[in-house]
Amino acid sequence: MMKIIKIAMALGIAGIFLSGNSAPVEIDCNSPVVTKSGLVAGKKEDNADVCVWKGIPFAAPPVGELRWRAPQPMPKWDGVREAKEFGHRCMQKGIFKLEVATSKEGMSEDCLYLNVWRPKSQEGLRPIPVMFWIHGGGYTGGSANTPMYWGDRLAEQGNVVVVSTNYRLNVFGFFSSPALAEEDHNKSVGNYAILDLIAALKWVHDNISNFGGDPNNVTIFGESAGGFAVCALLATPLGKGLFHKAILESGGCTASESLEQGYEHGKEIARNLGCDEKDLKCLRAIPAKTLLEKGSGGMMQRGSVPHHDGYVLKDTPLSIIEAGNYNRVPFMAGSCRDEFGNTLRLMKRFKKIQPENYEQGLIDEFNVPPEDAKKLVQLYPLSEFHNRPVEAYGRMFGADASLGCPTYLGLLAVSKQQQDTYHYRFDYDEMALGKYFGAAHSFEIPFIFDAFDRMPMNLLYTRKNTAQAKALGKIIQAYWVNFAKTGNPNGEGLPFWSPFRADSQQTQILDREIKTEAGTFKERCEFLDDYTTKHKLDMDIIRSKKN
Repeated sequence: MMKIIKIAMALGIAGIFLSGNSAPVEIDCNSPVVTKSGLVAGKKEDNADVCVWKGIPFAAPPVGELRWRAPQPMPKWDGVREAKEFGHRCMQKGIFKLEVATSKEGMSEDCLYLNVWRPKSQEGLRPIPVMFWIHGGGYTGGSANTPMYWGDRLAEQGNVVVVSTNYRLNVFGFFSSPALAEEDHNKSVGNYAILDLIAALKWVHDNISNFGGDPNNVTIFGESAGGFAVCALLATPLGKGLFHKAILESGGCTASESLEQGYEHGKEIARNLGCDEKDLKCLRAIPAKTLLEKGSGGMMQRGSVPHHDGYVLKDTPLSIIEAGNYNRVPFMAGSCRDEFGNTLRLMKRFKKIQPENYEQGLIDEFNVPPEDAKKLVQLYPLSEFHNRPVEAYGRMFGADASLGCPTYLGLLAVSKQQQDTYHYRFDYDEMALGKYFGAAHSFEIPFIFDAFDRMPMNLLYTRKNTAQAKALGKIIQAYWVNFAKTGNPNGEGLPFWSPFRADSQQTQILDREIKTEAGTFKERCEFLDDYTTKHKLDMDIIRSKKN
């Protein structure tokens, strides 16, 4: 712990975030700012030396006849529009609805809003880099408004402009029907969420200079579904020139499906709603709440992913990158060591498997063929997992197969075609209940946004365990900010981060002691990629078995 604290102190002394030497200029947060649609008025954040504009519409509300259409320009308004409260969250249900219920803004189909944070004090009048955040939630939930994603501290500590945006989710963001393709002049269908992100990035390109940001230095970064969206933006030709660096956190480049698959799912949704799939008038007349309840499935399920429509995407993002037809920008990617893996510990039948039955458990419980089970046992020796099969199974399927390897394989594909690539694995687990959760999915986020005291991460961090986490957070945040500014995470006072090369695969381990490991993912991910191509790994089937 002392080593990390010393490094964190050195960062404060050295001024780790790269900056110029111009005299600071104070910004009046209350002065209206010009956008292409009209003037917006923000405010100073209560507990930070930061200006914020919340709930700025970047497109017209996608309601009525605009449901399932590409985002349209926001009509101009007269006077000054107040931008001091978050806009509506997009329509969602399940676990994410709990957060909606406690939020002031609620949810609505009218949800295409973004938020902007910038330092109140800026060195000179030179524009500063922009970090564009894409939230996660399995393409079915989540919001830019979540407290853990508030950009005030990142903007102030990193001297950057932070933008976070909503985008349409679930059936609202991905519904597919041949009738929708026919009415669109680009024949595009089933990718409204990705088109929303493109529209938000275009808004940044057109307007962010008036907020102090540099439209020629924009970094997209996102986690989980936001990470998958980052890869879709790398792959789509529509993203060309709208961003200049990309950070993918616990996502991947394979979450997409063919139009034929999307159309089949669309038929099922239309049938559930009592409409013919080609009757757009009927489908657009369905109330948003009814459409959500009857037409939306669970996270990353069939239909709630981007589609290969020939306009936004012509194939999977991974295939597009492998073919070299992608937006080449400096790229950083990584995942959390445990992701969802420790949820297997909650299932009695996995917990009770003894070391001597480790290999047989793969055959009996996961339907792994015997020859593949033998290989997995070699790749994941029990000695690495406290001699507990349940921990090894969690790493295999809940972490590596689900997110760790898809992230790695996307980065590997990029690294074969360019040099400025970086890989990390987040291993820190010394928070409350850390021995149960491990370094779980999304647990790196508060280290980037300095959000240890904000929902939901404030449930895991107390006065007793926050100091060490915040010290590590200074380093992690510095890596992200330096990468956003220069395309290289390294900087004065930071532990050196080696680039990832296809032939010498270096992974930066982000933990209490930061270190570099070589070849951490290669053999495991090569096997799991081949295995999951040949055999469907359905964790829902595993969960549905009686424990």
